[in-house]
Amino acid sequence: MKTQSKIETLPFGHNRQSLVDVFMGMHPKPNVETAQKGQIIVQEDDFADHSILLLEGWLALSKMLPDGETQIIDVMLPGDFALIGATNAPVAACSVDALSDARFIAVRPAQANGPEPEMAKLRELVAGEIVRSQARVAEILLRTGKGAAANRIAYALLEFYVRLDAAGLVEDNRFAFPMTQHKIGEFTGLSNVHVCRTMRLFERDGIIAHPTNTDIVLNNVDALCEIAGIDLKTFQHEILVQRTH
Repeated sequence: MKTQSKIETLPFGHNRQSLVDVFMGMHPKPNVETAQKGQIIVQEDDFADHSILLLEGWLALSKMLPDGETQIIDVMLPGDFALIGATNAPVAACSVDALSDARFIAVRPAQANGPEPEMAKLRELVAGEIVRSQARVAEILLRTGKGAAANRIAYALLEFYVRLDAAGLVEDNRFAFPMTQHKIGEFTGLSNVHVCRTMRLFERDGIIAHPTNTDIVLNNVDALCEIAGIDLKTFQHEILVQRTH
């Protein structure tokens, strides 16, 4: 099996846990909350004036369409931050539900405000996370609007691969993948039938493999990049959004 195009180590020391490290340094005993797979943590339009800092697991940010269908607009991975609501806009713009068992911190405004240098550093890292999430959403939106099924799913797999690798959660192109075919469809804007057919095609061609029900291996990263229409190195820099200074 081919395992080409292993992601290179970022020359600028990208560390997905840096925001967690800084927050924990300021708040060594935070209130860590848990959610079971399938649990709705925040409902769209509910009161929310906080952010979420994810420690473990996967969370989906989603919107409900008028016909009752759901569209996942972003997926949070370990170390990710998401602004759910704010003091001057205390309404959840999206729902948050657990794609796997998860541990997270609900960051309240008082925990990120203040004149201390540590607070300024925390806000700087938060701003970076917001920019990264916007970059991800822009990329998936482009594929959802223009790409065929194979293109969208290849892109999604590569996005998770790049982000998890940056967090040190990929080994030999294998990583935990708790998303069901239904959830993949909600993320890529595809029906279950299209997702099933495309994933089976990828498996038949040896591009991916499922050693367990919750793990995936990208056997041929080059093939996925070709299908998704991306250059892996360029893509890595686009969605991780770092500068070399």
